[in-house]
Formats: sequence, structure tokens, C-alpha cells
Amino acid sequence: MVDNEIHQVAIKPQPSKKPKADKERIKELKKQKGPATKTAALPIDEGYSKPFLRVIVAVSVFLFAITLAGVLGINTMFENSKKQVVSNFTVQVLPLPDYEESRKDLLNVVSFLERYPDITQVLVLSDNELHTLLEPWLGSNVDIELLPIPKLLDVKIKNAKQFDYKELAVRLSEISPQASINDHNLWLARLLRFINSLKMLAVTVLIMVATAITAAIIHAVKTGLNVHREIINILHIMGATDEFIAINYMKQISKISFFAGIIGTILAVPAIMIVGDMAKDIEAGIFNAVTFGAENWLIILLLPIVSAILTAVTAYITVVKTLRSMV
Repeated sequence: MVDNEIHQVAIKPQPSKKPKADKERIKELKKQKGPATKTAALPIDEGYSKPFLRVIVAVSVFLFAITLAGVLGINTMFENSKKQVVSNFTVQVLPLPDYEESRKDLLNVVSFLERYPDITQVLVLSDNELHTLLEPWLGSNVDIELLPIPKLLDVKIKNAKQFDYKELAVRLSEISPQASINDHNLWLARLLRFINSLKMLAVTVLIMVATAITAAIIHAVKTGLNVHREIINILHIMGATDEFIAINYMKQISKISFFAGIIGTILAVPAIMIVGDMAKDIEAGIFNAVTFGAENWLIILLLPIVSAILTAVTAYITVVKTLRSMV
């Protein structure tokens, strides 16, 4: 009987502390942070390729933005001026010795032009307006009434492309031998050639800047690959493909290019605004027609994205070709 009691006491189960210890261990594991994960396989922060690329991209985007703004400004200047010039022409009427005869001759010309087909408006420039036009050459102290200056008529037309200036000139000479037409087509053709030359020069600069930034990207990529040649070999041994390495490299270098492009654009915006304000102060008629609208500013502000895309494409192609030549 005693032995049976001793046996029962010996095999009596004791409360286990293991569940409590496991809970505490799980809490400790939850508090611990896992190792940081890296999406990039190549640490290109080392060496000088990163700051070199950042400076080159920022400077290139700055120059590209200013040149592109010039091209856009030239386009708007020409289009605005073309609309104004093509739909207008001037008629000058030389004065006669007698004031009354001269006035009557002017009224006959105005009456004829107002009745002429496709002419919508005829305005006679006043003496004050003529004085304003001639002041830069004659000065402000000259009495314009004492000079034999012809009267100028500003004529607006519709259907400018089909308007026959030669026929009008013949019929106008029959009304008044003192009247003549100032056709802007010849002047406009010369202006068009000049503006096209400026545009070609600006486009050449844009191509040179784009070529320079592409060459800089290729140089930075090849430099980074040579610096990390051992890491690339290890990645190849571990089974990484050239495309995998190129994608990782492309992500890093395009990010660098994007933020560098933002810096270049930020520096270019005030420069463009300063040049625009200086252009407004030029009292040269056609140059006052320069406008820089919201769509043009949008193109300028998109340059960081464009630089990042150019960098990504160039980096990917360069990495793949370089890695294949290294095998």
C-alpha cells in the first residue's frame, strides 16, 4: 500500500514552464528586425562615376533647357509675326505740294481700299503714331509736319494666301500715282530664312548636348563595370544573367540622372525667365511677339524625365554589350 502511494507520487505530472518560455522567445523574435534588403546588385556609389555622372547630366540638362527654350521662343515669334504680317500690309501715299490736294488724294485712296474685295479694314496712321515710329531715328524734337513724310495706311485683309497684290497695285496706281504698296512677302521670306538658320544652329547645339550626355553615360557605366568586375564575376557564378545585372544597374543610374536633371532644370528656369524679360525690353516690333506659354514650360519641366529615360536606355545597352565582351 505504501509502495503504491510512493509510485503515484513519483509519477504525478508537474506543471511545465516550456509554453511560457516559447511565448517569450516568439515575442523576442518578433521584436528583432530582419536584414535590410537591397534591390540593387551593384554598389555603384563607390568611386567617382556617380558624382561625375551627376555633374555631367545637370550641366547638360541646363544647356539643353536653355537651347530648347530658344528654339521654342523662335517658333512662337515667327508664328505670331507671320499671322500678323500675312494678314496686313501697308500703303504709303506721297504728299502733294498743295495740302488740300494731298488730303483729297488720300481720301480717294482710302475710299478705294475700303471698297476693294477681301480688304476688311483701312487705318490711317496719325501724326503721333508716325512720330513714334520715326523717333528712334529722327529724335523727339523734330516737327513731323515740317517734313515731306508720306501718309501710311495699315490695311487688313482676309484670304491672304489668295490675295493678288499685283492687281491691287495696278488699280491703285490708276486712282493715285502717289500711292504704292509695301508688300511684306519679300521681307517675310528673308525673315523665314534667317529664323530657319537660327533654328538649325539651335538644333545642332541640342544634338551636340545629347551626344555629350550619351557619351558621358557610356563612360560612367563602363567605369563602374570595371570597378566592380569582381562583384560581377561572383554574380555570374551565382547564376545572375547579363540582363539581370543590366536592369539593376539601369535602375540606379537612371535615378541618379533623374535627380541631376531636376537640378539642371531648376537652374535653367530662372535663366530662361531673365532672358525672356530682356527680350521684352527690345522695341523691335517682331521681337515683341515672342511668347512662352504653358505648353512650352511643360516641355522644359519634362526634361528630367527625358534625361532619365535616355540614361536608362543607354545604360542598359552599354551594360549588356560590355558584359558580353567581358565573358
